[in-house]
Formats: sequence, C-alpha cells, structure tokens
Amino acid sequence: MNLKEPAFMLKVRGNKFFNEELSCLGWQLAEILISLKDYTESHDWYIFDVLGTSKTSLHELFPKNPKELCIVLSTDELIDKVKTIIQFESGVFIAIQKGKKINWNFNHLPETEESEGLQHLFAEIEIRTFDYSFFEIYGNNIEVKKTILNHFRKN
Repeated sequence: MNLKEPAFMLKVRGNKFFNEELSCLGWQLAEILISLKDYTESHDWYIFDVLGTSKTSLHELFPKNPKELCIVLSTDELIDKVKTIIQFESGVFIAIQKGKKINWNFNHLPETEESEGLQHLFAEIEIRTFDYSFFEIYGNNIEVKKTILNHFRKN
C-alpha cells in the first residue's frame, strides 16, 4: 500500500499523557478525539481493524455498511462510541473531509500494523491503537499536533 507522508506522528502512552499505567483505554481515545473536535468538525471517520474489550459488541459499535466499511459521521458520535470500549487491542480511525469521493482498495484496507504514514490519500488524521500499549497519531497539519499537545498540557 502506498502511504502518504504525514506532517507529524505522535506516539501516546498512558503513563506519559494520561498519568495512567494502562494504555489504549477507551476513555483515553475519547480524550484524544476531544482534543481534535474543533479540527474534525467537517470530517467523517472511517474505522478499520477494531479489536478489544468492550461493554457492547464491537460489531454493534462499529457496524459495517454493505461495502464492508464502518463510517462514523461526527467526532461527537465517535467519542460516545469509544467511551464504551474498555481497552483496544487494535484499531484504525481515519478522518477525511466530508464530501470527498473515497475509493478504497478493498483488497488492502487499512490495518493497525501497517508501516508509518497515512493509509489513504485523503486522510487528514489517522489514529491507530496498538496491542493495548500505545496510540499513534498521524496528521497532515502540524497545528493539529500543537493542538493535541496543548490539550494534554492543560489536563
């Protein structure tokens, strides 16, 4: 898969950003998304490769449409969904500007264990959850990185 070079990559662990021994918790991803809320107001979220423990079935939380895609239409909705996750084993969350005509390669959909970079040409932000251990956040805009870091410095 051809990956798009990001402007930044952040690796987020529970102990460093959340003062928490554990990482990849649902509330932690919700907090990351809250930091991105203003920026992603006009974006859809495409969800892939989600595994973990949850109070609700992952298939109910992230249902796939007939094209085998899970699309969440707002950051607020995604925040509500990830808050019900106890801990993520894997997952890819890609923000793309609303209205873009997206052509996914159905033979190679985004995966958690892909090389570093954005997994779609139109992706503006990509968040991956790894092995209950850490998040990786990729983005096109260095201002987004500053927004995330400033959010966590305040908390």
